[in-house]
Amino acid sequence: MSGARPRVGLVAAGEIARHLTSVADVGGRSFTRAPWHEPYAAARSVAARLLSDSARPGFVLALALGEDEDEEVYGFAYGYSCSSLAVLAGRVAGDDFTLKELAVLPERCGMRYGAALHDTIVAAAGVRLKWLSTHPHARAALGLYRSRGWQVVGRPGTERVVMRRSV
Repeated sequence: MSGARPRVGLVAAGEIARHLTSVADVGGRSFTRAPWHEPYAAARSVAARLLSDSARPGFVLALALGEDEDEEVYGFAYGYSCSSLAVLAGRVAGDDFTLKELAVLPERCGMRYGAALHDTIVAAAGVRLKWLSTHPHARAALGLYRSRGWQVVGRPGTERVVMRRSV
């Protein structure tokens, strides 16, 4: 890839199903790596979770697409209106948004796809408080989130941190 900007866009509800195999492929290639180390089948199951979550209020899906007309999916991010992380972090639940998943193909990391996906989802969420949960050793993810104004507000166990972003 040259210095081209990542091509990221929101996916309409009626178009979600046609992207599930690509989302599963990205999950299978991303979440099997450190620090997650998920089994391949479990990592690919992100597509099934996404499909189930697409019925939730405030659902938003963004895809990072290749430069060519083939529209290869390089990454995805999705979230929905949900207060469960607020409660987990010991905060009052309200009108908020949870960034549920964000993944980029390993060979595309460092090319600003994650940042573009993040910014697209956050802008589309349009609510004041935002939440996410990630692995405490996911350095690249934590770096991205901190650079975008996220703060750690809870550590439920050893395998995840809860982060919050206002505005």
